[in-house]
Amino acid sequence: MYEFRGRNIAVAVRLAVSGNCRICATDLSQKKLLKSRGYFPFAQQAAAGSVLLVGEGNFSFALSLARLRAVDPRGLTATSYEPEDALGDTAFANAQKLIRLGAYVLTGIDATRLSVTFLQKRFRLIIFQFPNVASRQALYGQNPNHVMITRFLKSAKDHLRPDGVVTISTVDSPFYEGAFKMHEAAQKAEMAPPAVYDFDPSLFAGYVHQNTENAGSALQHHDTFATFVFSGTAS
Repeated sequence: MYEFRGRNIAVAVRLAVSGNCRICATDLSQKKLLKSRGYFPFAQQAAAGSVLLVGEGNFSFALSLARLRAVDPRGLTATSYEPEDALGDTAFANAQKLIRLGAYVLTGIDATRLSVTFLQKRFRLIIFQFPNVASRQALYGQNPNHVMITRFLKSAKDHLRPDGVVTISTVDSPFYEGAFKMHEAAQKAEMAPPAVYDFDPSLFAGYVHQNTENAGSALQHHDTFATFVFSGTAS
C-alpha cells in the first residue's frame, strides 16, 4: 500500500485508519428484465459520503464524482492497483486534482485484500468500475475475472456499513456476463443477488475509462453497459 503524495504537491495527504479517522442465479434473459430500474444514483449515494473507489486506473471516475456539486470530495477515497511510479500522466494529474479537492488518494491497493489497508474501516459505497484481469488463463476451472470479482466481493463485504452497497460496472453483453458470473459471485460471497441498472458513461463529465494493461478502454466498441449493485447478506 502506498499513499499518493505527488512530487509537486506541497502538502501531503495523510491517511490514518484508526477508529476515529474519517476514512478510517439469474440467467441472461432474466437479467434483461431486471434492468428496468434506470440508472444507479451514483451522485446521490456519493453525496452521503464514505465512498471507496477501487481499481481506479486513471482516477477519472473518482474525479467526476468529486466535482459534482452535491458531493463533498473529502468523503471520497480513490485507490488504484498500480503503484504511484507506474501511473500514467493522466492518472497522475487526476490524482493531484483529487487531492487538491480534498479527496484521499492511495496507490498500490489490492481490491481483493482491502483489510490490509483499511483494517476495520467501513464504507457506505464501494465502487469498482469495469474490472478486468489481463489474463484468460483459467483459475480453479473458472474465468479469472469471475475469481477476482468473487474475491473482491468477499473482501468488500467486510468493509460495508449495514446500509452500504457495492457497485460493479461492466459491458452489458453475454460474453462479459459469462466471464464475470455476477450472481454466482454474489452467492459465493454470501451476499444477496445483485440488482442490475443501466450505466451511461456520458453522464459523468471527464470520465474516460482506461484498461489496466494498455491504453485501451472497455468503453470502445461497446455501447451498452450495466451496473450491478450488491448489498446485504444472502438469506
